[in-house]
Amino acid sequence: MKVQTIVSLGCLTLSSVLLAQTRATSHKPAHTADFSGVWYPSSVHTFDFVWADPLGQPLNTLPLTPWAEEKFKANRPIGPYTAINSNDPNVSCFPPGVPMIYTHAFPMEIIQIPGRVIMFFEYEHYVRQIFTDGRDHPKDANPTWMGDSIGRWEGDTLVVDSTGFNDKTWLDVHGHPHSEALHMVERIRRDNNALMIDITLDDPKAYTTPLKTQRKLILKPGWNIMEFVCEDNMVNFLDYEKKVGGQEKNAADVTVQSGTSQPIIGDWSGAITLADARSLPAAASFSSTSTATITVADPSGTIKYQLQNLTVSASGTITGSATDGTNFIGELSKDGKQITGDIVLSSGTGHKISLSRP
Repeated sequence: MKVQTIVSLGCLTLSSVLLAQTRATSHKPAHTADFSGVWYPSSVHTFDFVWADPLGQPLNTLPLTPWAEEKFKANRPIGPYTAINSNDPNVSCFPPGVPMIYTHAFPMEIIQIPGRVIMFFEYEHYVRQIFTDGRDHPKDANPTWMGDSIGRWEGDTLVVDSTGFNDKTWLDVHGHPHSEALHMVERIRRDNNALMIDITLDDPKAYTTPLKTQRKLILKPGWNIMEFVCEDNMVNFLDYEKKVGGQEKNAADVTVQSGTSQPIIGDWSGAITLADARSLPAAASFSSTSTATITVADPSGTIKYQLQNLTVSASGTITGSATDGTNFIGELSKDGKQITGDIVLSSGTGHKISLSRP
């Protein structure tokens, strides 16, 4: 009897050890890659997506359903329309949603903690949480602007599954809509100092086939997320459009009815502060034909803005526009030696510029 008891206790002890080992093994965290740091969009197709079908073939026109076609026709993106009469959610400082937030020329920081990967966007300081603790999407949750995201690791690739979107955001700057049925899968991987995001969208209510696209971001060591206030980026532009009568006009057609470019004719030099907080040398040449060329010395390649319809009002307000929807509004100092202003791209992104006579 005593022998039997010892054997039984021995088996029980052995089983307990094996169970403890099994539990320890089952809770071993999956392998993860290190995405930590501040990332900035690549200069290739920063403000737009290149769409493809499930086989990777480029799509010049997205395969809209009748429901989405009606929505698309009702949308008024910046570019063909000015900010004052566009219904782009970004103009009203509403969340851009995912994936459209990837098209903004602002950095994002990725923070990794156990069970979560956090994307902290400089643009309006939105926070996107990707839960990697094994949870499912919540049942019957209210739709949100940024959706609900869960992720799992496949080796060094983070596979993110997102649902629960509302239908108030657009997919891109062209106003392509989506429904609350949108399902997005991202495969995020690191390639040295580049972050690659392969995106697949499935929304049968809005598109007759799934859509694919990709984002590339570059690691920016030493960068920090800066302060961002949406109202400050738009208020001057809206005031400008009200002054120049931009409502119900294309951005390229906006002109001031009085004034001349005479006070600013000549060459100017200075600096421009881009939306990503970089400060770069800039120069401008204003001609007597109410046109101007603003040149920015970007290390990745010279940037030029070709303006027309240039005019200076009696109060010193300078306005001009470009055929691609870019707008310029500035102020000439009382002594006529300084120009400060904003260059607002068709996407709504704004850059600050300051110029002086040589």
